[in-house]
Amino acid sequence: MSGFSNHRVSCARCEHEPRHDWKDRAKCVRLRVESENHNRKRSKQVFDTGEIPHLWAHRAQDSARNAQRNLYFENEVIYSYGSHFPIARHVENKKGKRAVLLTTARYSVTTSGHISAVSSAIPPTVPVFNVPYVLAGTKWAEPHSKNLQAFRTDMESALIAAARAKSSGNKEWFHGRALRLRTEHNAYIIFFGLRNKSLPAVPRLDSKALGEIKKRESIKAAQKAEQTRKDRAAALVRQAEHIAKWRAGEESGNFYDVPTMLRVVGDEVETSRGARVPISHAKRALVLVRALVSRGEAWQSNGHTCHVGHYQLDRIEADGTLKAGCHVIPRREWERIAPALDVLLVTEQPEA
Repeated sequence: MSGFSNHRVSCARCEHEPRHDWKDRAKCVRLRVESENHNRKRSKQVFDTGEIPHLWAHRAQDSARNAQRNLYFENEVIYSYGSHFPIARHVENKKGKRAVLLTTARYSVTTSGHISAVSSAIPPTVPVFNVPYVLAGTKWAEPHSKNLQAFRTDMESALIAAARAKSSGNKEWFHGRALRLRTEHNAYIIFFGLRNKSLPAVPRLDSKALGEIKKRESIKAAQKAEQTRKDRAAALVRQAEHIAKWRAGEESGNFYDVPTMLRVVGDEVETSRGARVPISHAKRALVLVRALVSRGEAWQSNGHTCHVGHYQLDRIEADGTLKAGCHVIPRREWERIAPALDVLLVTEQPEA
């Protein structure tokens, strides 16, 4: 009977019919252990990490873990990385109603992710109490008092933050948090049938002070929007000046926040993205583009190529838009430099 030495069961706990006498407690224990081992063998224990919270939340089985062994549950409690960090626990009050105690503690990034997954897996019909102490052991009084004190402390902190907040949004958020904490605190007392007093009512926000804050914020927002408009207008003016100088060959540099531009520099055509091709190649491409535009046809590089310098055209739209790699060149741009290209003679012309 050495294999059952750790099981101390009296006949009063016997679940068999007919009930075993206390003298047969060893037989009773053996039957129970064999049943538990049989059920354990039949129950799958290793699941994907994402499934563990759902199995626990819906009480699908007594235990399970992920392959990494950093998320597992045993009976009512689910843990992250070990028994030192319980994430949540199923609890039941004297009336048989169920709820979940969910930890407010945070540790590593992975554990925070585990907590979030567990929280999301809990059915919406199950009450959840966010508390620092999930495990209660055999003495409920001490954990209850600590959890209730945490509700009180957090509510007071939220009220202080609401009073000190400079923006209306922060003031309303912290005030709302205080209201939620008070509601949860009082629901905790009711659920467990405790004799603790409810938290005092949360003071209302000073509507006059809040109105003044919103008024100042509105003025600041309008001023910021006006300054943004002015800055944007000034930036557009500076950009137009740079573009004019670039097209005139007076400035170098690339432009990535405007449609691709072209300019003639010596015997090359340069793009505003820094690519350069010989004028003779650009002239040959221009003949093909004009022919397609005149017929209202598009052209795709499917087995046919049109090389322009070290590059090749990928597509020519019917409206004359050119596409080559990261370059999208509108028709108005190549038409702008076309007169400079027309003065050149081209001996070779691609077929359209």
